[in-house]
Amino acid sequence: VVAATVLYFSGWRPSGAVNPGQLVSPARPIADALFQTLDGEQLRLYALHGKWSLVYFGPAECAPACERSLYKMRQVHAAQGREPDRVQRVFVVTDRNALDPLRYTLKEYPGMIVLIGPGPSVRALAEQFRLAEGTPPSLPERIYVLDPNGNFMMHYPPEADPSGMRKDLARLLRLSRIG
Repeated sequence: VVAATVLYFSGWRPSGAVNPGQLVSPARPIADALFQTLDGEQLRLYALHGKWSLVYFGPAECAPACERSLYKMRQVHAAQGREPDRVQRVFVVTDRNALDPLRYTLKEYPGMIVLIGPGPSVRALAEQFRLAEGTPPSLPERIYVLDPNGNFMMHYPPEADPSGMRKDLARLLRLSRIG
């Protein structure tokens, strides 16, 4: 008890992160913008609030690296047990060159929200996900996490393990009273 008290009041904390995702501190709100879905419907980013969102930026011509990221997102979403309805997957298309092949690719990923917008809107959104000064916005193959209030709060590198992502998300869902 004495040792625990001394460690607590000295400010000591165990080293090492619990989560494989990289936290964004402080979490940053993402501004609203108007996009179009793959079906041609208008969708505001604020419509995504209320659920945890896994966000991926990629070209419409989804290469194998893009498909790996979409697959990870699908698996992490499906592995949430009783709470998959608290999580949504969002694919922001960075170009419009191959929308027809994209429709075919997305048949493997039902429930994916696809956002398409004019180039300036997509670039402005990607800019809000910039990790640090001097880094390019929306690094390729990176998966971002938005909380139910629309704040960018975590991201995963391309080599992130889906089981670690699943554990992170399960922990967020368990501890969160929102979304």
